[in-house]
Amino acid sequence: MSGARWALRPLASASFSLRSGSRRTLSRASSACFWRANAACAHAPAVASAARPARPPSRRVCSSSSVPAMTRHLARARGACFSSGGASLGGRSHDGSSSAAIAGTPQRRTRHVTHVSSLSDPLPEDIPSWTGQALETDETERLPFEAKTRDEDAHSLRDSKTTKRSPSLETASRTYAVPTASRIFCNRSLNMASIAAVGFDMDYTLAMYKPETFETLAYAETKKKLVDVYGYPREVLELEYDHTYMVRGLVVDKKRGNVLKMDRHKYVKVARHGFEPLSTESRIETYCATSAKADQFSGPGYANVDTLFALGETYLFCQLVQLKERYLREEEEIEEEEGEENENESETNEEDDALRRRRALACKPFEKMYDEIRASVDLCHRDGTLKRAVAEDPGKYIHADDALVPMLRALRASGKKVFLLTNSLWDFTNVVMNFLVADQRGEAKTVEWMNLFDAVITGSCKPGFFENERAAIFEVDVNTSVLRNTDDGAPMTPIGASEAEDAPFAGLRSFSSGDKRDKKQPPRAYQGGSYRHLHAMLGVSGGNQILYVGDHIYGDVMRSKKTLGWRTMLVVPELAHELKCLEDAEAKGAPEAIRNLRRERDALSDAAQLRRWRASVIRDASVEAGTGWSGGTSLGDDPSGVDGYEGARDLGDAHFFAADPELRSLTLRAAEAKKRHREKTRELHFAFHPVWGQLMKAGSQNSRFAHQLERYACLYTSHARNLVAYSPQKTYRGQSDFMPHDDRGDGEHH
Repeated sequence: MSGARWALRPLASASFSLRSGSRRTLSRASSACFWRANAACAHAPAVASAARPARPPSRRVCSSSSVPAMTRHLARARGACFSSGGASLGGRSHDGSSSAAIAGTPQRRTRHVTHVSSLSDPLPEDIPSWTGQALETDETERLPFEAKTRDEDAHSLRDSKTTKRSPSLETASRTYAVPTASRIFCNRSLNMASIAAVGFDMDYTLAMYKPETFETLAYAETKKKLVDVYGYPREVLELEYDHTYMVRGLVVDKKRGNVLKMDRHKYVKVARHGFEPLSTESRIETYCATSAKADQFSGPGYANVDTLFALGETYLFCQLVQLKERYLREEEEIEEEEGEENENESETNEEDDALRRRRALACKPFEKMYDEIRASVDLCHRDGTLKRAVAEDPGKYIHADDALVPMLRALRASGKKVFLLTNSLWDFTNVVMNFLVADQRGEAKTVEWMNLFDAVITGSCKPGFFENERAAIFEVDVNTSVLRNTDDGAPMTPIGASEAEDAPFAGLRSFSSGDKRDKKQPPRAYQGGSYRHLHAMLGVSGGNQILYVGDHIYGDVMRSKKTLGWRTMLVVPELAHELKCLEDAEAKGAPEAIRNLRRERDALSDAAQLRRWRASVIRDASVEAGTGWSGGTSLGDDPSGVDGYEGARDLGDAHFFAADPELRSLTLRAAEAKKRHREKTRELHFAFHPVWGQLMKAGSQNSRFAHQLERYACLYTSHARNLVAYSPQKTYRGQSDFMPHDDRGDGEHH
């Protein structure tokens, strides 16, 4: 394995690690001290007089330059671009196209570019610049599997030592601005100095799967299960997956076959039956009409699309809804062609199996269809279809990430414990983590990646892990994947087992007693258990000492937050795409234009409503006084299309228009402003996604997904690796809350 993969390793060893016992020179100790100081303020704008000038996008970092060796190694490791779609720094992109061709504005693709494009982008090349990494590298600390790269990298290391410069006060005190797409955003203030342990989910948190391969594979295998196990028409096998169509934050109405997007008040803004949009009248009548008991969109009749794994199955559900509706339309024609006398005979003919399958799908309830899709997905996981494919070629399905190891090392070197808590079982976890950490696969896999963690729990069954205190915990034999029984964490020696055979499984005793981990002890992994066991392993007394990083709004964030009081960080890969679209919209002035249209719309609407109300007061007073009212009897006085004007239904009878031409003018202008405002808002949303719009918004309100994120996630970011850009002791501070009455200007009101 090339030493370039570990180019970021000095981030921990040079600036954090004080545990190796080696003496530092005064200059290196001072550099580490100053690095911590400027890393703590890495989130702030760079000071013009101290900040290093930004490298031009077209400039490649050469091995002969005087920049730190880590920077050169990383430049050789990958030519890369920001996950938000920024300019590439030379070389060729992952699809083989020249980086010069894609620098600046991305080329237009055949399908709309959504958040999945950000998952496909390589590591940002200038990570060294926004981590403040200008320190001398330290080659003393290595993981065991890195030792074999010494000979391979000997020549490059000799070259780097000749060009290496000792860090100075000037370089150590520089400040760096984190790229917007890689920032960590704060909902609730969090002082990392009070955090004793940081934990990570694996799937779509540490490991980012490629939707164009992994989700497509899961989609294809699910189709096979539907046809072979549940008797769906073979036409299902011909369906194709568009991984750009679905987004998170949607709700599936399983009974009606609809997919919904709603705002934070659970008001449905977008509704589609399969892929067909519901009419405004149908949407309002079905979901928005007031009733004695408001629909909470929960329970067995609804399913939340709150994880990236659910996008493929939701897309397949929409396809089957479309297919079912088509079969229903064709059913009447089929019944006319097939007489009753031939029905029994046709059902026994093999060539008519397709017809029977079509009829079965046409009669199948939408809810059963969705449940069978979910069952088919579970079958794919249970029979090992997906696991085997990933194990054979992890690089085909998972993005490599050079920033994970430095990030994990930095956290541990700062004195925090680091743990892995995942629902994946040990065999698959070992495959994925070997690829991410050491780029090892097949027979070359080891368990040395576990040295980056203080505790590893697989098969955790979240969110039950946070609630079920009686769940049994097992110790895993990392060589054979065999589970070892324990007595609530204490090892149990089977009858007849020798003391030597039991030695590898004595880990839980030391963890439970809070003893410091012995690095010479074999790596340990566990399966199942509950938060009680994890707290004992980590030696924490309360949930507020733990920061957990995950991608599942319910399974990772909501339950751990509400039940245990854990501090939480939600990984939102779509955020990079959202921020890029926001930047483009700001550059075009779209948000300001929408705000101006909203002010104009509100002003005209308020004036028209006030004038109409005054007209109604005058009318009532005139009728009561018996003096008559000029607008009460003459609709024909204004025959210029008032009756057909939509605003007449909203603001009252056309009688007022006949009596007050100015009211009619105001009403027409208000309606036109409303139309332009809606069109401009719709145009902005479609820039994010042509069907579902902005992830964090539903109309002008925060979306349901954004509301849950704001309520349960203390922090959120586009990728777990972004922690490497900040000090492990950083204090994250949330923004001041804002209410409508706080706006003293001419702001937007809802």
